[in-house]
Amino acid sequence: MNKFKLTLVASLLACSTGAMASHHFESAAALQDPTINQLDNYVFQSSRPDATAIIMDVNPSPKDTADGVFKPGALYNIHISDDTKFKSGHTFSLKFDEQGNYTVYEIDSPNAPVGTEGKAIGKGNINQKAELTNGIHLWAGVAKDPFYGNSPGLHILRQQLAEGTYDPTIWTSVKGKNIFTGRKCGAIVIDIPNKMLGKKVEVFMTTAVQKDNAWKQVQYSAIPLFSHSMLFENESLKAEHNQSRPDNSQDMKNFVSARTARASTFAHSQKEPQAYGDKVANMLVPDVITYNVGTPAKFSAQSINGRSLSDDAMSEMLTLLLGQPTDQHITNQKLYTQDFPYLIPAASK
Repeated sequence: MNKFKLTLVASLLACSTGAMASHHFESAAALQDPTINQLDNYVFQSSRPDATAIIMDVNPSPKDTADGVFKPGALYNIHISDDTKFKSGHTFSLKFDEQGNYTVYEIDSPNAPVGTEGKAIGKGNINQKAELTNGIHLWAGVAKDPFYGNSPGLHILRQQLAEGTYDPTIWTSVKGKNIFTGRKCGAIVIDIPNKMLGKKVEVFMTTAVQKDNAWKQVQYSAIPLFSHSMLFENESLKAEHNQSRPDNSQDMKNFVSARTARASTFAHSQKEPQAYGDKVANMLVPDVITYNVGTPAKFSAQSINGRSLSDDAMSEMLTLLLGQPTDQHITNQKLYTQDFPYLIPAASK
């Protein structure tokens, strides 16, 4: 382990730090405008046998107006790479107007410069299904938030890690209450024919807005809870991650490794916490959801093969963070269906 990493691990072990707030990946711009706040991402086998479903959740507090769900003029980008160098693949972008109508754009690159639109390939309306001529199915609207997390347990975990301790009985000693009960969100659901994809894809999401005649990337997200569990509630690290792309994020490995080494040390779960931290960092950086097209999706602490709506993502990320099997002991409310658009539509009132 290099000198920088040893220093980083030592400093993290000595300091106090929070655990995680929620699955919402927050940035300064997103905190000011929830319509561009990215929440969750899912990649799994479509209900159609020859297609893949991808979901991008945004906006934790949608309003009862078309422009209160998605930000007019912003770009909501779904990046799909067919290779680990992020050179080949597609980016599908949605741009909404004030009435909730949207245009879909396609770029023949998974990693084009911020603000690139590509060619328009179709249009749609909020809360309505759309079918494009290339076989892509789309839905964008308000849905019940399918995420769930043990709020009392997370609160205690945050306190314990800040104090340099961890008691695994916290998850069963408190009556778990789902942080997200009754919450709604905006969502973009895209069903893509597998013939348009490689055999294995790397998926990530970004949002971008135009200001002073220039485009700026607002947020980046892929792996659930990545920022809250791995970036130490450090705002400068989160800001760096927000502006990053998978091909220029390798420096994040040192921080992820140190964070995981610290937590697993307090959990007494690993004989070699630093080596374990490196293993987790190699798994999670770059921050993408890897998926073998046409296979059952499963997001777990052992491997990432997409992410289904039924996966207990928080328990799996806690397992990775603490270095031992961790179940948050809370009921999955199963706010999803088997058929497109998979999420349960909801009124935004």
